[in-house]
Amino acid sequence: MTRAFLPFWRTSPHFRGAIWKISAYSCFSGINGIVRYLSQTAEALGQIPLPAYEVAFFQSLLGLIFLAPWIIQNGPSSLRTRLPLLQTYRILLSVLGMVLWYVALTVIPLSQAVALMFLGPLITTLGAKLFLKEMLSSERSIAILIGFVGGAILSHTTFTTSMLGLYAFLPILAATCFSGATLMVRRLARDDSPQLIVVYLLLFTAPLLFVPTLLYGVWPEAWQWPWLLMMGGCAAGAHLCLGKAFASAEVTYLIPFGFTKWFASTLIGFLVFAEIPSLWTCMGAFILMGAIVGLSYAGRKSPVHA
Repeated sequence: MTRAFLPFWRTSPHFRGAIWKISAYSCFSGINGIVRYLSQTAEALGQIPLPAYEVAFFQSLLGLIFLAPWIIQNGPSSLRTRLPLLQTYRILLSVLGMVLWYVALTVIPLSQAVALMFLGPLITTLGAKLFLKEMLSSERSIAILIGFVGGAILSHTTFTTSMLGLYAFLPILAATCFSGATLMVRRLARDDSPQLIVVYLLLFTAPLLFVPTLLYGVWPEAWQWPWLLMMGGCAAGAHLCLGKAFASAEVTYLIPFGFTKWFASTLIGFLVFAEIPSLWTCMGAFILMGAIVGLSYAGRKSPVHA
């Protein structure tokens, strides 16, 4: 069976891309669960929860441990990139998105936080129309409108208090950052290897987050270290799988497989934290998913610029 599968794997880039994307977002879902667990457990023990930027710092630092064998094997020359400026922009967007996202995870149930992130691509497309003067077809306009209806339905249970309502904007802002970084990864994958793309992210994210961690962070407790190490492994695996996915298939085709994150995160929220998503949350999430698929595939038929 293995002999029959390997040729199919090599000659089926779309299948490879789908599997890599599902694997990547399963790892991201695991990270989401760990971040929430670290916050809730620390509060239950009367300890100060690790700040979001510190969690992101240790995730990046420990993630490098899992990629160290590749760096050592290939030597310093393997760290050369043909697009240093694009790598820089992608790293800055990723760092900002990561911090915003981890703050949101400490106060919003997993299913709601992940669903709110689906508004990111809709806002990015609308922003491209307003600020970059890109063409927005009628099909894409309808998809955006439907998506915001889904966001409004989702908000029925998310914006229940003023404080939670304020935090509910964090996943949307984080999603916008991640959307921009994802497009850059697609471009980087043409010239740089998936391993190099991940190494650059983790290698330069850690120094950026080291300063606030040093000045305002708290030293992790003994029970937190295994979870932080697990986060590092999941981060390395997720970004590596994501890079392989984008190198195998186009972004539009891969978008529906990213919804793995909502289903996996919702399952983790239910099994670990007893978080049962409301009917409004599920309805809003499914409407948003449908809008994103419609937006993406309508874009394949539309010109990019006016």
